[in-house]
Amino acid sequence: MPTHDEAAFLHAIAAAPDDDTPRLVFADWLDERGSDDDRARAALIRAQCRIEVLPAGNKERKQLEREAKALLRAHERGWTAELRAAKLGTGWTFRRGFLDGGSMSPTKFVERGDELFRLAPTLRALRFPNAANEVTELAGSPFLARLASVDLTQMCTCGWCGIDEELRDLFKSKHAAGLRCLNVSLDRIDTAGARALARSKVLANLTDLDLSGNPLGAEGVGALVGTKNLNGLVSLDLSACSLGALGAAALAGAAHFPALRRLELRDNAITSAGIVALAGAAFFPALTDLDLRGNHISSEAGARAVAAHGANLERLDVRGCNLGARARAALKARFGSGLNA
Repeated sequence: MPTHDEAAFLHAIAAAPDDDTPRLVFADWLDERGSDDDRARAALIRAQCRIEVLPAGNKERKQLEREAKALLRAHERGWTAELRAAKLGTGWTFRRGFLDGGSMSPTKFVERGDELFRLAPTLRALRFPNAANEVTELAGSPFLARLASVDLTQMCTCGWCGIDEELRDLFKSKHAAGLRCLNVSLDRIDTAGARALARSKVLANLTDLDLSGNPLGAEGVGALVGTKNLNGLVSLDLSACSLGALGAAALAGAAHFPALRRLELRDNAITSAGIVALAGAAFFPALTDLDLRGNHISSEAGARAVAAHGANLERLDVRGCNLGARARAALKARFGSGLNA
């Protein structure tokens, strides 16, 4: 159990989850307290806070990531001992020096939330595996408001559970208003489900949305791009959503998405014509990361449209797109090492 002083620090950190200052003050306090374990924890806090502000691939970041992994290998079991003893969940992860994520059942989360957050007050992200028949209860729990990220990948594997109704309850839950990241991939979300999501005002704070592997089709995408409730999205994954050229055109018609920077569209049977339409979208010039793997961009026209309109694209993945020699050359000339073909 934490000491009184340590508990006060943890309370301050949990109250300002996006601010590194209380975390770094706590690291200084740990150094002053002086045990080997305290110094290791302080080093992890400083390393992971620094990692957050460095770009991927940066030399300093790579070194800090190695240091953080070594610290966790040596100390993670001790730092998660109480949680493991309580059998509250698995797969605990640390971010910015503190326990941030894990995996557990929604029912256990609802029933033992008080205990969970007493032991892990900085917890912000949870994966809820095989969550069918438990999400309505989760949506009604005030503990949900403590989370910024929820992963409900493939809630049902039998194909019969009424997860569409459960997801609607989540989309309407007042306790979901603090969510920044939501993963509902492989959850059979169709046009009706997309419309329910588009109507959700409580999810207006989302920055990351993963809808991959759902049968959205062009109509479902049309519902998503027609709402202002998703204006804050920075990252959107629509991979394997049966879009085709019509879905790409529907996405291109988005009047919103002003913050969108990362877009994943793998395996959607999008043709060069669809890519040309997409490149004309209002949000396209602001994208920094675009994944088009497994589509059918064989002609030079689609490649040249991406090259011409992707003003801020830093990374472009077109593996498995059957690119012709001229199309490949056009993309290589524009993106250089940022092209994965």
